[in-house]
Amino acid sequence: MIMILKRTFPIVFLIAFLSACVKDGSKSSDKVLPTSSGKYGEVLVVVDSTYENRKTGAVLETIFFKGVEGLPQKEPMFRMSTVAPRDFKSILKRSRNLVRITIADHRESQIKVESDVWAKDQLLIQLFAPNDEEAARILEKNKQNIRDYFNEKEIERLQAQFSIKPNKDIAKQILKRFDVSIVIPPAFVMMDTSGNGLWLQKQKQVGEHEILQGIMIYEVPYTSDSTFSSNEMILSRDYFTKSHIQGVRDSSYMTVYRDYKLMPKEINLNGKYAVEYRGLWNMKNDFMGGPFVHYTIVDEKRNRVLHIDGFVYAPKFNKREYVRELDAILQTFEIIPAQKAQN
Repeated sequence: MIMILKRTFPIVFLIAFLSACVKDGSKSSDKVLPTSSGKYGEVLVVVDSTYENRKTGAVLETIFFKGVEGLPQKEPMFRMSTVAPRDFKSILKRSRNLVRITIADHRESQIKVESDVWAKDQLLIQLFAPNDEEAARILEKNKQNIRDYFNEKEIERLQAQFSIKPNKDIAKQILKRFDVSIVIPPAFVMMDTSGNGLWLQKQKQVGEHEILQGIMIYEVPYTSDSTFSSNEMILSRDYFTKSHIQGVRDSSYMTVYRDYKLMPKEINLNGKYAVEYRGLWNMKNDFMGGPFVHYTIVDEKRNRVLHIDGFVYAPKFNKREYVRELDAILQTFEIIPAQKAQN
């Protein structure tokens, strides 16, 4: 029988439930745990080298080395490293993201999710199997769920970090303007509030290179369900960016890069139906570009369509974690109910 990680319940509830049921390696209620370590996007896999070089290792690579959608260059979803069970001790047990694979003849097939086993804010996925083939089959069947667990945990960690000291002034402006709430981290600066929307920017310098993260929020009247089409999204985004986000050169402005096929996906964004798009932007008449993530949401009560968008400019650098940061911000977006907004 192939074991499947079922994601029927919210991730927080499921992890807490499984952690409470685990006997071996689970934390005790009175144990003081150290803070987890490691960088965003890193996963440590505990696996015997014998199986790392067989089918189990091959499936692990397909799980974590899958390319991130919507980036200009290929980047894996995670940075995976491995360690043999005999060397898994001390500081390594504090790793933020862990997969632990135990293969032995006497073991029954099982896969489970645990949290805070050896460190605070830690996510551990344990897999038990009697042989290499069975372990590979379990991983193959659960590969998207495994990716989702680790990605959602990283998003959750970022959101917790951003909530410590949010930019309340900008959040208040957005709330007053659109009747929506969103957590904006510090260092973002409001750039323009004219017309039907606004955009803000975070800028930093790494050596001689500039890195920009931008967020746009704008609204248009709701007319039909065609608002969820890729073509409609491109037209509305280009209309907004042409008047709001210009380049250094004359007559230069941001547009959606047409030669890259958009990646649309239907999602539930905090209780609202939305369509997520991932694609690339470029600067018309200039030499700038990068990835973006975009959400289109209909607010039926106010008969409007809301667009929220995050984009990255980071030449010479990998962009995966900059996009993940924007994902974490945009996913805090919530429409305030009309009745509550009036009170």
